[in-house]
Amino acid sequence: MPALSKDTRLVMTILFVGVMSGTNVWAYSAFGTNFPYGPLAHSFLFGLGTIGSIMVMKALFDLALNDRIEMWLLDRKIQAFWARKGRDEQQKQKLRENAKQYSSFQYQTIQEEENSIGNEFLAALQ
Repeated sequence: MPALSKDTRLVMTILFVGVMSGTNVWAYSAFGTNFPYGPLAHSFLFGLGTIGSIMVMKALFDLALNDRIEMWLLDRKIQAFWARKGRDEQQKQKLRENAKQYSSFQYQTIQEEENSIGNEFLAALQ
């Protein structure tokens, strides 16, 4: 069963940062041009806005969704474990049934052969 790996988390983090940066570019182009200082001040404002928005969104997601996501993943692992245990038990039960059938068949075959051999010797003796 697929789970969130480190690579998937890295890709999701990159996409999240990209979305937040794009949102900040849009907001800055709409409202940041009224900032009265020079280009260096604009770059600091844009950088702080981007990093701040990313940190705020991450904190909100961690507070609101982190526990729910972890519980969902844990429940999924538990369900997969018990499903695997159930399949293993079914396979063991089938193997037991097959072994019982095979052993009873083999016992009957051996018993018949012993009787037939015994009967041949008995007939030869008579």
